[in-house]
Amino acid sequence: MKKILVTGSEGFIGKHLCAALTVLGHSVIRVDKKLGTDLCKLETFRELPEVDLVVHLAAFNGTKYFYLQPFDVIRDNILSTQYLLDFYKGNVEKIIFTGTCESYAGAIDLFSYNVPTDETVPLVISDVSNPRWSYGGSKILNELQIYSVFHQFKQNFTIIRYHNVYGPGQVDHFIPEFSIRAKTGDFTLKGWKNTRSFMYITDAIRATIDIIFNNNCNNQIINVGVNDERTIEEIAKIILKELKINGELILEDAPPGSVSRRQADLSKLEQLTNFVPSVSIEQGIKFTLENL
Repeated sequence: MKKILVTGSEGFIGKHLCAALTVLGHSVIRVDKKLGTDLCKLETFRELPEVDLVVHLAAFNGTKYFYLQPFDVIRDNILSTQYLLDFYKGNVEKIIFTGTCESYAGAIDLFSYNVPTDETVPLVISDVSNPRWSYGGSKILNELQIYSVFHQFKQNFTIIRYHNVYGPGQVDHFIPEFSIRAKTGDFTLKGWKNTRSFMYITDAIRATIDIIFNNNCNNQIINVGVNDERTIEEIAKIILKELKINGELILEDAPPGSVSRRQADLSKLEQLTNFVPSVSIEQGIKFTLENL
């Protein structure tokens, strides 16, 4: 059994991961701003314990914040990762960092890289003037930070690039936001032609645990997602059907910088682990709305 520090433990993915690790018998140390631990402050690290593994989920996330608070997004994501790596580098078995599929957007839209997209695609910031890149851009730099401690200090790592994880308890993401708005009679749908592959939270947690404890995944970047690419319009219609609402969608263009297609190539995940997703998008939306 391992002693595992999980940052962002009170976030959507963090809560589910901590619960699953605890059930498996591991000792979990929860770190989160909501618990009074701010990783952007150096004095915080005087209080952190020695551990076997670090899972770094903490990030300033939520699409609306990319536009409203871009400086805060960049500051939090960069400082928390820099301080955490500086503190634990060379002293833990592995650091697991959670990247983002947002990092692929520039290469896909500017240079028409393949979709499904594999982990070797270059990470491109398509427009430095667009505040949306505050998140994807800072996550790209975070990956450089991870690789720097690997090269300089031989610190083992794994980078997980999640693709549109959703489920009960989530906020500031499309499925819960649209569902809440639809209940009030607002059927506005931005980016309706864009495609995504939504992964239910229990599948994401199973894949994450497979990766954490699999040494074949050491020093690798691994996409985590599902092979089910759907348009945003399709997802909205599934939500309306589940809610038993006969609303007419108001279709609008996506905000600038929103990638038109997103689907992970999961070949590496399949080769390195035994993970197979088990929850369809229809089942996952049903489960999510039951607990909304």
